Amino acid sequence: MSWRYHDTANSHWVASTDEPGLQLHLRAHGDEPSRPPVLMVHGATYASRLYDIPYPGASWLRAMAEAGFAAYALDIRGYGKSRSAVMGRADTPYAPASAAICDIDDAVAWICARHGVETVRLIGGSWGSITTAQYTATIGAAHVAQLVLYAPIFAERNAGWLELLADREDPTRLNPAFGAARLVTEFATRSRWDAEMPTGADWRDEAVFQALVQSSLSDDPSSNAHDPPAFRAPNGTFLDLWEAFNGRRVYDPSAIHCPTLLIRGGADPTSTRSDALRLLDRLGAADRHYVEIANGAHFVSAERRATQVFNSVNSFLCATFV
Repeated sequence: MSWRYHDTANSHWVASTDEPGLQLHLRAHGDEPSRPPVLMVHGATYASRLYDIPYPGASWLRAMAEAGFAAYALDIRGYGKSRSAVMGRADTPYAPASAAICDIDDAVAWICARHGVETVRLIGGSWGSITTAQYTATIGAAHVAQLVLYAPIFAERNAGWLELLADREDPTRLNPAFGAARLVTEFATRSRWDAEMPTGADWRDEAVFQALVQSSLSDDPSSNAHDPPAFRAPNGTFLDLWEAFNGRRVYDPSAIHCPTLLIRGGADPTSTRSDALRLLDRLGAADRHYVEIANGAHFVSAERRATQVFNSVNSFLCATFV
């Protein structure tokens, strides 16, 4: 059965207050205005599709809706269906954290108005952990009731990532050849994901993988113009990851005071245990938690142990469900 049969989320559109003409896309399940809202923010490569994989049991967004929440997932500008005319004209990395924070703020304001509330529960994954944490530590402090940082990245030197991002001529700086965006193929996704898992590990369901890749390709109308098909992902994230992977923080965790959960896959080489625990110790929140899912990689929320991620996060969110 095609992934399209399971692609049942509602779509909402929010006008950007930062980029003229930009309409930000929100994917949603259980979005009745009477329900308490949760907003999810994606990482550097896959957009909101990562949280709503159109395959039975694979949608984190649907799992939150089944727990009683109005579950939303945002496509940051240039990602997913939040297509930007500006990105196509840019010659430098597009949509760093400073832009993403504006998009998060626009989405939070729209959701709060729709639900008649002043706060949301906020979830950010990978690079999205940087943007949501920075938002919560600054302009969004009064609008976040609970914060979940999935596959969190804070400030730890990561040699593997620095090798990928560095200028070959001068390894002390970010590669200046990075343009506004890059192309992401099925092969590139599979190669990265496989490299994070032990040889022979059966952590991922191929049908779930295909549903994620094919639905993501479908969100970019230009994907079939490439051989092999590929969708575009902005490179602004590299500006923030370069700082974090050099051990330089891009936000102050002591300014985060709402209840906070950090959750990651135990084998994740991007979001490491040492970096996550360093972040945990520096949070200003008195109510803070750390959960590690064994036998899971960076995309553990899309692997066979995804249900453990969903249940752990739902339990945390429901602890103060009012």
